[in-house]
Amino acid sequence: MLFLKVPRKDAEKTRQHLMGGGILAKEYPVINEGDFVLFAVIRPYGGFETVELEIEKRPQQYKKLKDALSGLMTDEELDALVTSFDIIGDIAIVEIPDELEAKENQIGEALLKVHKNLKTVLKKLGGMEGEYRVRRVKCIAGEDKTETIYTESEVKTKLDVAKVYFSVRLAGERARIAKLVKDDERVLVLFAGVGPFALVIAKAKPKTKIVAVEINPNAVRYMKENISLNKLKNIEALGMDAKEFVVNKKFDRVVMPLPKSAHEFLPVAFKAVRDGGTVHFYTIANIKEPFKEAMEKAESAAKANGVVVQVQSQRIVRPYSPSQVQVVLDLEVRK
Repeated sequence: MLFLKVPRKDAEKTRQHLMGGGILAKEYPVINEGDFVLFAVIRPYGGFETVELEIEKRPQQYKKLKDALSGLMTDEELDALVTSFDIIGDIAIVEIPDELEAKENQIGEALLKVHKNLKTVLKKLGGMEGEYRVRRVKCIAGEDKTETIYTESEVKTKLDVAKVYFSVRLAGERARIAKLVKDDERVLVLFAGVGPFALVIAKAKPKTKIVAVEINPNAVRYMKENISLNKLKNIEALGMDAKEFVVNKKFDRVVMPLPKSAHEFLPVAFKAVRDGGTVHFYTIANIKEPFKEAMEKAESAAKANGVVVQVQSQRIVRPYSPSQVQVVLDLEVRK
């Protein structure tokens, strides 16, 4: 291949001229050689010295998974491909339809090409299971591992995706709640997992006092490690069932990010929160009337526990299934 040997001081200006004139062969790498930079070109240019080099083309860059798999799969297979997936740190977790199981390794390798920051691609082997809501996974490309470090809102979170529940799709909610928290508040996070809500709040509001309750011992271990990892001093991590939590001092705010059964724990939240405090109640509801269904759960629990709730705000957090969404009600609690 023909390369243009350009003095380093003229390299950037020359590169722009080569690109503008359609002369630069962009599929080849740029080579640094002492005081010179070598650009692959389709013809000589500007009186610079040219040299012939045997250089391989750059690996083809893909922006979409389907593009990376084009030519390796039929149109019918590409139509069956699930192109939405979660990236947690350097791990991607994907769904492989049964009809594409024979191509799962090719799909995994293609993902590694599209997303250069990935080291591992894991295939879902089913839904969330058991009391701790964890998912079985299988490595289909890259390093065979399930532990990673995820970064969000300047917080590093270490976790094992095969041992704990974690959702990247609640990142917006974590940032929103952290903005609502005032300095010096006492905050209770139920179903705290590896600590994402507690960590983001603690980082943003270092004067707060946060108690984070989680039943999964693996998640508690990671939460404690994450508190140290982020050098935070204002989180107390407790390993226990939320229903066993004993309130010694009332909280200004209670966060309840359990997707399905958080309404069963509303009595705990109502007991823990101070008069006039806020409970962030997350639940799954029918897409047709999500807030009505969520409010019925909240008001039923409030009546049974002798408190009154008023909605400060309400929002759909994310889709959960074709007919359901996850919603959050920010509830003011009066006693």
